[in-house]
Amino acid sequence: SDVKKGVMKALGGEGAAPRGKPTPKAIEEAFRRWMANRELARNIGRLEAAGAKVLYRSADLRDAASVKAALSGLPGPVRALVHGAGALADRHIEEKTPAMFDSVFDTKVGGLRTVLGALNLSALKAVALFSSVTGRFGRIGQADYAMANETLNKAAQSLSRRYPQCRVVSICWGPWEGGMVTPALKKIFEGEGVGLLPLREGGNHLVAELRGTGVETVVTG
Repeated sequence: SDVKKGVMKALGGEGAAPRGKPTPKAIEEAFRRWMANRELARNIGRLEAAGAKVLYRSADLRDAASVKAALSGLPGPVRALVHGAGALADRHIEEKTPAMFDSVFDTKVGGLRTVLGALNLSALKAVALFSSVTGRFGRIGQADYAMANETLNKAAQSLSRRYPQCRVVSICWGPWEGGMVTPALKKIFEGEGVGLLPLREGGNHLVAELRGTGVETVVTG
C-alpha cells in the first residue's frame, strides 16, 4: 500500500537514501504504529466534534512515576476508569522467559495497580476492566495472559466490595476486530472458526454493562 511504501522510505528502504534495508518485521511494526496514531487522531477528532473536551497523555503503565505524572493537573476528579491495556508474548510454557511473563502480566496487573494508586478511588463511579475469555477457558501459548486476565476478574470483585458506590465490571472479551488482533492473528481465529467482535458492537456492549448494577465478570464473544 502507499502507507507501507511511505514507511519503508522513512525507515531507509525503497526510494530513500541507503541506510540499510529495513526488515519486514520493522516495516510491519512501524506501519502498525502509524496506523494506530492515525486512528487515535481520528477518534479524538470525533469526540471533540461531539462536544467532548479531550486531554490525551501517554504513560508507561508499569512505571508508577510515569502514571502519576500523566494524571497530575487534571481539571477535576476522575469519575470513570476503563483499563484496556494488554500485551502478548505467545509461547509454549517451556519456551516462556521471565521477561515475556513480566511484559504480559505486568502490563495488565501492574498497570492496573499503578493507575489505581494514582487515583482518588472514592471519587470513582465506574470501573471497566478489559479481561479476556482466555482467563476463563485458556489458550495455547497464553498461560501468562490467562493468569493476568483472571487476576483482573478477582481485582474487580475486590474493588466492588471496597467501593460499593462504584459500578465495577470485568469483561472477558473475545477477540475484537482491531487493536491487539493483528492480520496474522485474525487468520488464526478465522481458521479456528472464531468470529471477531465488531468495534461498534463491542462499544455498545461496554456501555450496556456500565449501566447495570453490582459487580460482574462478563464473558462475551
